[in-house]
Amino acid sequence: MSSRLTAAFVAVALMAVAVLGGLIWATTQSEVARLADAREAATTQDVVATLADAYAEASSWQPTDTRAAHVLAASAGATLVVLDENGEAVPFGRGMGATGGGSMMSGRITEADLGPAQETPVIVDGRQVGTAVLRFPLGASAAEEQIRSALGSTVLWGGLLAAGLAAVAGLLVARRIARPLHRLTDAAGALAAGDRSARAGSNEPAELGKLASAFDRMAATIETEDKLRRAFAADVAHELRTPLTIVQGELETLVDGIEPPTPERLASLHEETLRLARIVADVETLAAAEAAQFRLEHEPLDLADVAQEAIAALRGAADTGGIRLLAHLQSAAVVGDRARLGQIARNLIGNAVKFTPAAGQIDVTVKRQGGDALLIVEDTGPGFSDDEAPYLFERFWRGRSAEGADGSGVGLAVVAELARAHGGSVQATSRPEGGARFTVSLPRS
Repeated sequence: MSSRLTAAFVAVALMAVAVLGGLIWATTQSEVARLADAREAATTQDVVATLADAYAEASSWQPTDTRAAHVLAASAGATLVVLDENGEAVPFGRGMGATGGGSMMSGRITEADLGPAQETPVIVDGRQVGTAVLRFPLGASAAEEQIRSALGSTVLWGGLLAAGLAAVAGLLVARRIARPLHRLTDAAGALAAGDRSARAGSNEPAELGKLASAFDRMAATIETEDKLRRAFAADVAHELRTPLTIVQGELETLVDGIEPPTPERLASLHEETLRLARIVADVETLAAAEAAQFRLEHEPLDLADVAQEAIAALRGAADTGGIRLLAHLQSAAVVGDRARLGQIARNLIGNAVKFTPAAGQIDVTVKRQGGDALLIVEDTGPGFSDDEAPYLFERFWRGRSAEGADGSGVGLAVVAELARAHGGSVQATSRPEGGARFTVSLPRS
C-alpha cells in the first residue's frame, strides 16, 4: 500500500506540473508572439521616421544618406529597401550606389530565412515621397529562443523536484496511514482467531483514530458479551445442578431398591421437577426479554392501565399474604408493547409481594414527570444494602434477603432488559423508612 500511495502522490505532482507547464508555455508563446509583432511595428515606425527626416533634410532622395535607417533595420535582423516615388531603389548611402534591393543583411541570413515584404509609405509634409520595404526574419529571435529554452528547463527541473518532494511526502503519509491500518488488520485477525482482548489502539488523528476507536469499542463489546454468555452458562449450570443432583440421587435410591417409592419421596421428586421447570421457564423469559427489542409490538397505550391490570392480577397473592396493595395511578401515554410492559409491572409487584412481610404495604404509582412516564413500585420489606445495589439487575443474582424465598433471580434482569428495549431505564433505591423503591422511566408519547 505504501508504494501505491507514493506512486499516486508522484503522479498527481507530475500531472499538476504538466498542466501548469503547459499553461505557462502557451501563455509565453502568445506573449512572445505579441512582443515580436510590437517590436516589428516599432522598428518599422522608427525606420520610416528616420527616412522621412533624411529626405526632408536633403529635399530629394539623390543626395539622401539612408544608412541610419538601414542600421535600425539591421538591428532588428531585418532587411530594408527604400523606393522613391517612381518605385526605383534609393542608393544605400551617399556616393555608394544602389544595392539592388540589398542592405546590411548578415551573410548568415538567406532569402529563405526572411518573411514577406512589408511596404510602408514614407510621408513628408503630407506627401508620399517613397516606400520603405522591410523583411523581418522568420521564426523567433535568439533572445526569444533563449526564453523558451529557459522555460522548458524550468518546467523540466520543476517537475523532477515536484516528483521528488511528492515521493518523500507520499512515503511519510503512506507510513502514517499504513501503520494504524496494519494494527487494525492485525487486531481484526486476532479477534477473529478468538483473542477477545485484541485492540487496535486509537492514538492516530482524524478518521483513522475514529476508526480504531470504533473497532476497540466493538471489540470491548464483543469481549463483554462473551463474558456475559460464559457467566450466563455458568449460572444456568449452577442453578440446574442442585435440583438435578437431588432428582438423580432420589431416583438412584428408588431404582436400586434402597428406599421404597413412598408418597413423600415422589412428592419431593415432583417438587424438584417443578423447580427445574421454573428455572427453564426463567431462562426462556430472560432470553425472550433480551431479544424483545427485535419483536416488540409498539402501540399507543396508557401506562396506568397496564399497571392496573398487573395490580388486579397480583391482588389475590397480596391479600393472601396480608399485604396492602395500594394504587396511585395518573394517566401517562406511552408507545410500547402492552404484554412486555405488563411483564415489567407484574415482575416488580410480584417481587414486592414476595419480600414484603404480613401487614406490610406496597404502593404502585404511575405519574408524568417532564417527558417521561414513571412506574414506581415501593414496598416495606427488608430492602437491600448498599453493597448489593450494583447487582440487583444481574442474572440469577439473589440477595441476602432472598434466602429461603422462591425464584431464580432473573425477574429484575428481565425488567431491566425490557425497559431498555422500550428506550427507558430502571433504578433501584432504598427507602429511608425501610424497604425498596423501583422506578421505571419510559419516554412519553
